Amino acid sequence: MLLSIPRLHATSASRSAFHSRHPSARASGYASAGRRRHTNRINLLQLSFSSKSDDDATINVSRLSTLQSLLSERGAPGSIGCNQGEGDVQPVVAPSSNEFKDLHPHLIPLSRSKSSGNLVCALKRAYADDADYDSQSITAPWPIVESAVGQPGMRLLSLNSEHLMRRIAADADANLDESEAMRIVEIYNDGLGSGVLSDKSMDIAYEMGSVDKLGYGLEKYVLLRVAPFPDLYETMSNQHLSRGDTESSLIAAEASNGKFGGFGSTFSFYAKLLASLPQREDECRDAARVTLRMPLPSLGLTRKDFVDVAKLCDLADSDDTGDSAMSKMLEFYEKIREHEKEENSGDKSPKQTAMDDANYLLDVACLKGQPYGEVRQQIADIYRQAGMIEDASFAERFL
Repeated sequence: MLLSIPRLHATSASRSAFHSRHPSARASGYASAGRRRHTNRINLLQLSFSSKSDDDATINVSRLSTLQSLLSERGAPGSIGCNQGEGDVQPVVAPSSNEFKDLHPHLIPLSRSKSSGNLVCALKRAYADDADYDSQSITAPWPIVESAVGQPGMRLLSLNSEHLMRRIAADADANLDESEAMRIVEIYNDGLGSGVLSDKSMDIAYEMGSVDKLGYGLEKYVLLRVAPFPDLYETMSNQHLSRGDTESSLIAAEASNGKFGGFGSTFSFYAKLLASLPQREDECRDAARVTLRMPLPSLGLTRKDFVDVAKLCDLADSDDTGDSAMSKMLEFYEKIREHEKEENSGDKSPKQTAMDDANYLLDVACLKGQPYGEVRQQIADIYRQAGMIEDASFAERFL
């Protein structure tokens, strides 16, 4: 049936950036060493933007200057276009009004690759199932993603900045000579242990030699001792598959769905994995269609990612053009939305409705290839009418 779309692990045991697009729970919103010792002690940071209001916007990114320094030194692990170090990934210090207007409106650029133009961003998030728009979603650390101006979506790198930074420290420890590794680790460790970080497991200095001491290699160290990362679960799944261990490969992919609940990209990978296996056509289609119940920009970074999913959903044929595939995907998406509206009419608060309406505009723009700058003001107006003033200002900051 058209709307028979299973919710395969669509929510995580621990809250992530998005929840599944459950009819009553549609998520919207996607968030020098000498001086660093003081500035990195704050957890909620202020960034100034060129905007209509000239107000400061609070972003929930821990130790931003340290993150930007580490990205410049080593790049962003798990990234496609921001993975080079040696100064390629530079901090975005003062974004201009027009430069980032076509970036997804719930993203704030933190650093940019000089070679690719891709951006490391923080994702501002709000939950449609938080009836009172409570402090849990407002103060939670913002996920770190990769995106780019003009791209339809984003690629999840880490659930927060502290996870990503500790991974960079471990990577340096495992792959660089001792003196260079020590330099990177010292940048990372600066300011830790002061008791300011909300995640106490991250408020501990990294010890050189930790990867070797555990004895399982870098990737397993990161997953066991740091945090979950979607690219590492994909690597694990592919490694199992290459050895002929289909069951373990599927288990790893399914675990990723649970760890990063609400990000469509994990289900996209899961669907591709199923498509590579015999007699898994129905499961592949169902897994791919789960992405349509989530914020669509979370499905992937590039347009090709979306076209691939349209075909995995069995909505487009292999010989369909990209435009045709996206059009068919949009048609199916609209039918799902109408079905959900019928099921949940009058069941949401004004703020929940605003988040759903804003997310709908973003989803449609994503599938149509419409520049996000063209819907920024509409999204801001929706938020403002619901009393979500900070969200409105955030959405229109580059106009």
